[in-house]
Amino acid sequence: MPGARPSTNLSYAALFCLALACCAPQPGPAAHLAMADIQSILEPLTYREMWGKKCGAPGMAVKTAFIQDLKSAGATADLLRQAETEAGRVEALERETPNEYVCTVELSESTEKNATAAQLAWTDLKKRKS
Repeated sequence: MPGARPSTNLSYAALFCLALACCAPQPGPAAHLAMADIQSILEPLTYREMWGKKCGAPGMAVKTAFIQDLKSAGATADLLRQAETEAGRVEALERETPNEYVCTVELSESTEKNATAAQLAWTDLKKRKS
């Protein structure tokens, strides 16, 4: 502003910076997580999703949904890469297991129970990190 005092211009600049800082998005609950924080969640969800694919059970994309939720919750690109790599490692270990050993009632119940516990752990972790 012509004729404005320098301290007034400085005050406007300071207020503008303060307003920007207050409006900046806060990091999500997954922003500071490491692979160690999510390992025990990712693995059972990966097994459950694999069970669903191998056994023809629709609607079992729980690992995929978890990784999307991680991304939405502000996980770093590095953590997302690590999660995808770890899920791929688990899938590779089990890929050759014959369906008759996988598609059993016992394994269905076990993977469902473990996936449910993992989803509860994820909900709890997000609450603690928020």
